[in-house]
Amino acid sequence: MLVGIRPTIKNFIGTYALAALVLLVAAELAFGISGRLSESLGRGSKLSGRTDLWAHCLEVQSNPIFGTGFESFWFPERRDRIAAFYHNWRPGTAHNSYLQTYLNLGLIGLSILIGLLIATFWKIRLELFRNFEWGRYRLALLVAIIARGWTEYFFTTGSGLWFVFYIIAMDYPLTHLTIVEPSVRAARSEKIAEFAYAEGEP
Repeated sequence: MLVGIRPTIKNFIGTYALAALVLLVAAELAFGISGRLSESLGRGSKLSGRTDLWAHCLEVQSNPIFGTGFESFWFPERRDRIAAFYHNWRPGTAHNSYLQTYLNLGLIGLSILIGLLIATFWKIRLELFRNFEWGRYRLALLVAIIARGWTEYFFTTGSGLWFVFYIIAMDYPLTHLTIVEPSVRAARSEKIAEFAYAEGEP
């Protein structure tokens, strides 16, 4: 009975992970579970003020389709408008990778980012059938990166975690060692021939 458990998990682990992620997103939108979790940890229900910052950023956003341009949302004018809500505290990011992408690149950029995450998930799902150990490692990192992106902004070239995403998002060619076998057999046959010659056999 236990023998069949591992293949079953391997076949459906990608589906399980996707279903869990969809349920988490739905629960966040419906019940705000991240705020409740933050409150249970003694940090308030607003994720240490992040939800207020997100609301102010959305108020300042002027182009929902194309955004303000690559890495240009936090130019002085918009930054000063947001700082006015915080008595001149000047935030430098939205503390949310998805919101920051939307602010800079609009719905088009956000759609590309979501497409990239889905494509990476699909690659990892296929990897689970070829190399289960490496596939589940990649899947765990992808889930952690997606979750981390909800409260921090790191989808940028200067981030080490984003570099890790590049590593798990790439496909790696399979290495085949079948070419080595003929040379091994040839070496064995040469040793047998040398041994036969040393023994004086024709």
